[in-house]
Amino acid sequence: MTRKHSEKIYTIIVAAIWIAVWQLGAMLVNNELLLPGPLATIKTLGGLAITKVFYMNIAWTVMRCFIAMIVSFFAGAVFAWFSYRSYWMRKITSLPVGFFKAVPVMAIVIYVILVAKADWVAIIVCFLMCFPIVYTNVLSGLEAVSGEYIELAKICRLSTGQRLKHIYLPGILPQIKAAISLIAGLSWKAVVAAEILSVPKYSLGYEMMNAKYYLQTPTLFAYILVIVVLSMAFERLIKSGLEGLDWKAYKGSKLRLVKARESAAAYKADTGSGSAGSDCGFSYADSEDAGETPGIFLKGVSKSFDGKPVLDNFDLVVGQGKVTALMGPSGRGKTTIARILAGLETAYSGYVSAPDNVAFLFQEDRLLPWLNVRDNIALGRLGRGVDVSARKNITENGSNKGVEEAARERIRQLAADLEISETLDMLPGELSGGMKHRVAMARTFFADGDMVILDEPFRGLDVGLKERIINRLWIRETTERRVLLITHVLEDAEGLADRIIIL
Repeated sequence: MTRKHSEKIYTIIVAAIWIAVWQLGAMLVNNELLLPGPLATIKTLGGLAITKVFYMNIAWTVMRCFIAMIVSFFAGAVFAWFSYRSYWMRKITSLPVGFFKAVPVMAIVIYVILVAKADWVAIIVCFLMCFPIVYTNVLSGLEAVSGEYIELAKICRLSTGQRLKHIYLPGILPQIKAAISLIAGLSWKAVVAAEILSVPKYSLGYEMMNAKYYLQTPTLFAYILVIVVLSMAFERLIKSGLEGLDWKAYKGSKLRLVKARESAAAYKADTGSGSAGSDCGFSYADSEDAGETPGIFLKGVSKSFDGKPVLDNFDLVVGQGKVTALMGPSGRGKTTIARILAGLETAYSGYVSAPDNVAFLFQEDRLLPWLNVRDNIALGRLGRGVDVSARKNITENGSNKGVEEAARERIRQLAADLEISETLDMLPGELSGGMKHRVAMARTFFADGDMVILDEPFRGLDVGLKERIINRLWIRETTERRVLLITHVLEDAEGLADRIIIL
């Protein structure tokens, strides 16, 4: 017998026990006015079930619950988003949220009855009770989204919409599910309580109040039974729907790399990844690359953390088509230099010229756990809308088919070169540490950045695999690009770099 079947049998047995207790209590009291038994309640329910009004009452109560839940969820989520983005919005919203979380339901019902029509009271009350729950859960989820993913989104140049769709919404899914589960149960209690006091024409709460007034206890119990069954079915329906939102491995891709309206003219006009850098007001002709105007450099850069200097008047030029290796003990500022060039560190002094289009292999893998390997690689160019290496495939009439297919083929080629082809439809959680790192490496190379920053790119790889990857990829992926290689391995620096800087 499976666990699921066992649970069903236990549920039936427990229900039978409590029905027996109910029947025994009714027999001992022997007064339907005080405690009608299960049979009397079912008989009364059967009589109600043949009337049209019975179903009208159910329909209106269910509709009020759905309307209040939907409005509460969307309003709570929207206000949470703006509060996440704005300190002042958070401060302004915190007072009403705190107030409605603390005030008793009956107090809200009594006031709303004074200012709203009876048919709307339950919806307004339910909204005021559920909104703070959604707002609090979604805001806490947004605040918990990893800063590493936010930095990844910046490197991948994702738009606000793309960040919301591919990072924030999947990242806060557990909090969203928790909020919906909570308001699914609370909505029934709030709506029925408001209906009892506001007495709208059609509602289960109104019928319960009538049964109380006319001392029709079996009718009261029948409506209580209906509310309990509907509430349980409602929550079960919500729970089943939420289970479908769990992260699961999938085949193919969820991401579209080429925007539908992009055309050849649009690609020609795409200059957002230029490498000329900013005008810092001085010449760098005395650098090692004399005669060449460097597009990427640091001049007199100083950076401290908690008052401790990490970089002091530091100079660096990364030449076109050159691999520059940074070496040195931990804490000397290698990763800090990379983050400054990538635009992830801004609190420094000195001059920096860096491109907008940077591909960054972080020390951490930073794979999004809800996207499969194929889409984690594709994320590298999602914010750019097109695979640069495939631009030649676009036709003059604006057809995107060739570009999209060329991008997908490049992903397949990178996966094959990095020996992760069999993982393309798997989620990161199913991979080993070494595989995750190779997926991150594929994403970095797929990004086709004007500058490529590789922070310890071969960590965790055995010697044979590292050599195969270098032989297949290195020259192809680094030729005609500016590459900053951060490594602790002298052999890698000597074998792969044109220049080595030791900090």
